[in-house]
Amino acid sequence: MSVTTPLSPFHPNLPDTAGVVSWIHIGDLHMTKAGKQNHLDLVSIVEEINRAFADSLAFVYIPGDVADDGSVTEYRVVREALDRLQVPWCSIIGDHDVHEKSFANYLAFMAHARHYSFEVGSDRFIALNAFDIPDPSSFCLLDEQLDWLEEELRQAEQERQSIVLLLHCYPTDLKHGGDRLRQLVKSPTVRLIGMGHTHYNEVANDGRTLYTATRSTGQIEEGPVGFSVTNLDGRVVSWKFFPLDELPAVMITSPADERFITDTALEDHIANDTVPIRAKAWGKTAIKNAVAMIEGQTVELSRILGSNVWQGELHRSGLPDGVYSLTVSVEDAHGQSAEDRIRLVLGASAYKSPNRSERDQDNAVAVWPERGLLATQLGPNKNGRKW
Repeated sequence: MSVTTPLSPFHPNLPDTAGVVSWIHIGDLHMTKAGKQNHLDLVSIVEEINRAFADSLAFVYIPGDVADDGSVTEYRVVREALDRLQVPWCSIIGDHDVHEKSFANYLAFMAHARHYSFEVGSDRFIALNAFDIPDPSSFCLLDEQLDWLEEELRQAEQERQSIVLLLHCYPTDLKHGGDRLRQLVKSPTVRLIGMGHTHYNEVANDGRTLYTATRSTGQIEEGPVGFSVTNLDGRVVSWKFFPLDELPAVMITSPADERFITDTALEDHIANDTVPIRAKAWGKTAIKNAVAMIEGQTVELSRILGSNVWQGELHRSGLPDGVYSLTVSVEDAHGQSAEDRIRLVLGASAYKSPNRSERDQDNAVAVWPERGLLATQLGPNKNGRKW
């Protein structure tokens, strides 16, 4: 088997016409050989992305641990599958990618740089290398990379950009450079850190920053095969895990779910008299209609041309301050339906900020099966096998 195309420069797609930035996160591949289950699953994921998601994504993200032993043979298997993607893709370095104590194989097959940044609309993505020392046990960010990151954050603040960090692990898992990184992450421009390493779906919220991880594709300990979708809709972050072959699917991109609120002053985190609603939907066939519902009130949503986003507006209609269940349901051309539901905070007095821990991963959101959060935390960090 050989790589079908040379490694091309990474250029993400623009936000959709609704202004929503969406990307798919495929969990750690831990690739070994062609024909193994994780290879077959990756091929299926690529096929589903191409079939239903390709025209609505900025990029696809691989969060490290691409090749289980960092070998050329393993990277070739991965590239043969990724080269079929009809969406730009990017990756970062994980501990398994430096098993040979070198970056050479990874850089030949997966990326042109060990760390880098790119922009999608008004959002800046910064891909970090948690293994500045190419050793699987290092978990290390050296000062040179941290100095570069600090300058990236300074520029983003100057340009009024939001920041998403791509990092293989939680900052508190770093053995070197973690203290400085955690200080830099406190910047109000940093909205989200998208991670690998854990092997399980997890979302954490420390009151400033969201942390998201997606279950491994190659070393699996919980839940079905699939991938996650993350959206940035203005100041609102949404995340959801999608099992394979369960279309149609929908996720509310705005307003924010109570569990994702980091700053009540941010637009569309707390609802007031009217509730602008936006949701993004995908299907094997066209989505024909979408409806939002809260407390017996129903409103039909309209599709924004050139996007997969549906929008509408609900009114408070005398509801007191409180936390309410907001549901959006969609139906496709074959009559198949799907729904998504969030906890909507109506009125500032209704929001009660949870107690937060200083340790990032101790702020994990509780079980939320509708979003793929099983909260069993099976994996190398917590309750699973030591892979």
